[in-house]
Amino acid sequence: MQFKVKVIGVEQAQKQLAAQAKKIDPVLRGALNTTATKTRAERYVKPMSASVPGKRLRQSLKIKRANKRWMQSRIIPSSAGIPVLEYKTWGYDPIDKTRGRIWVRGPSGRKVAAGFVNPSSAGKRPLTTRSEKRTARRTYKYKLALHGAMGMSAAYWFKQLSTSQTINWVNAYLQQEFNKRLQKELLK
Repeated sequence: MQFKVKVIGVEQAQKQLAAQAKKIDPVLRGALNTTATKTRAERYVKPMSASVPGKRLRQSLKIKRANKRWMQSRIIPSSAGIPVLEYKTWGYDPIDKTRGRIWVRGPSGRKVAAGFVNPSSAGKRPLTTRSEKRTARRTYKYKLALHGAMGMSAAYWFKQLSTSQTINWVNAYLQQEFNKRLQKELLK
């Protein structure tokens, strides 16, 4: 999932800076990197902080910053599931005596997670079984014990939170940050 944003006035700013023997690249890189960091914090980590700790989200939402060779700044969400026990709010709906369906709470409500709970057990831990994988050529079987259940990935929540409002916010913030940095550079 990619979104493209454009800074208005780059050509005009380039001419102004060239007149003063300055370059626009550092200004643009700084604006892109600051916007990526602020977007991750404001539009993704804050709304999800009621569901998943911020540290875990920041680890799952990597920022690739703009540099001299690459004039793009990106937020790359991890597609690995977040363990259910790391969610602040999770629960289960009993199906029968020994099985319960796990759910986790995110910014858009409850979502069923991959796994089960034994309502009759003392610990009521979210578990999952993964013992077979099939590909086109062969079937792999693993003799694995029960594992902790996994909830939705950061990529899933990233896609849910990436609305047109988010894109408009990023565009506006990038333009504002670029103009602020440009004025600071022109006054040097």
